[in-house]
Amino acid sequence: MSGEDSIIFQVLDTESSHGRYSKEYKEIRFNDLVKFHGHACDGLYRGSYALLVALHDLFPDGIVDRTDLRAISRNSPCLGDAATYITGARVRFGTQDVRNRPGVWYIIQKISTGETVSVSEDVNFFPEEISNMEAPISVLNGSKLSEGLTILKKMQDSWIQSVLLKTEPREHYHAKRIEYEWTEVDYKNKGIRSDIIFKNVI
Repeated sequence: MSGEDSIIFQVLDTESSHGRYSKEYKEIRFNDLVKFHGHACDGLYRGSYALLVALHDLFPDGIVDRTDLRAISRNSPCLGDAATYITGARVRFGTQDVRNRPGVWYIIQKISTGETVSVSEDVNFFPEEISNMEAPISVLNGSKLSEGLTILKKMQDSWIQSVLLKTEPREHYHAKRIEYEWTEVDYKNKGIRSDIIFKNVI
C-alpha cells in the first residue's frame, strides 16, 4: 500500500507521569503529524517516509517504543518535528540533536541497546528545479515574493501527489545499521524524563 494512508506508525508509550509501559500501542497517522507540525509539506512527507523505513529496521514487529529512542536530523522544521513526534526524542531531555548536513536523513538510536540506523533519501529523488527555486525565495519582495511562494507551493504539492505518494518508502529511502556513539547534547536546561523511569515495573 502506498500513499498517504500508508503513513501509519504504531507506537508504545507509558501510561502516566510515573507509569509503567502501556498495555496497548497507539497509532500515529500522517494527519496527526500535520496537526502537530502545522501543515502538510514535502519535508513532512519525506521525513515520514524516511522514518517509516528506519523504524521498521529497528522495530521489525512494527511497534515503535517511544520511550527508548534518540534522533538526529538536519535542522529543518519539518524533519525535526517529524522526529520529535514520531520517536519521542526531545532536545530538552538530551535525546534529539541536529546537524547542518543537507538532505533528508536521520540517525535513530535505541538508547537501551545502542542499535543505530542511518536512513537517507536517494540523491535527485526530490526535483532539482524545486530545490533551485527554494533558495532565492528569501531575496524576493512584494508581488514577486507572493507570486514565488504560490508557484513554489504548487510545485511542491504537485510532486507530492504525482510522485512521492505513488511510491513505497523503501523505493527511495534506505536504512543501514551503523556504529554510532551518541554525543551529549549541549543544552544547559536539560531535564530528566520522569515519565519513563518506572516503565519496566510489572
